[in-house]
Amino acid sequence: MADTNIFKKLGSAVGQAKHIFKKGNPQRTMLQKGCLGLYDAMKNTYATQDKQAEFGKECGYEYDKELSNDNQQVYYNKDKGHLMFSVTGTHNISDLGTDAMLVLGRLKNTDRYKEADMTLKKAKAKYNPKFTTGVAHSLGGSILSKLSVDKAITMNKGAEIGARTRNNEIAFRTTGDVVSVFADGNKNMTTIHSKKDSLFDPATWRRAHKTEQIKKFNYKVPDS
Repeated sequence: MADTNIFKKLGSAVGQAKHIFKKGNPQRTMLQKGCLGLYDAMKNTYATQDKQAEFGKECGYEYDKELSNDNQQVYYNKDKGHLMFSVTGTHNISDLGTDAMLVLGRLKNTDRYKEADMTLKKAKAKYNPKFTTGVAHSLGGSILSKLSVDKAITMNKGAEIGARTRNNEIAFRTTGDVVSVFADGNKNMTTIHSKKDSLFDPATWRRAHKTEQIKKFNYKVPDS
């Protein structure tokens, strides 16, 4: 009961999904367009660079080896004029310091944020895209939500107290995920419910945080 009271005091809307994806909703329509799978794109952020270099080729995307690295990836489809920019979540020890800065509300002061911001600006200057989509999970979602893209899609992004989603963001979180709990109930936030996961059961926290939670929806990365 103590844990429940704590989360209530923090303003968590646990168990209350904000259903923005009703029939005919433009946000849902946007996620049904495109060739790249949204789940695949999020999972790809954690892949090795060799595998990342192969991602998207069947859909006409080229991986920019000069601008991409383990922290962020740049893909461009010249036929569509579409730039896809993905940001990796926490994946090494140094990222733990970035996580700490996020909690303190100082994410923009970190090297990870500055690197992603600079890379995105270089990519947009290089390709002059018609449309730019950002895709990210966890810490990557926190970084992406502060960057200049046409549409940002985030999953279980780390959120500090008072965090908000932007008008151009489509955000997802799962009921058992503690990382994104402070973003629960925000505008443009959809909570994915799972009977297997609970915010009050530490044993399920890791599973609830994974990108696999979004796989069943078969959403696409918007390309226009």
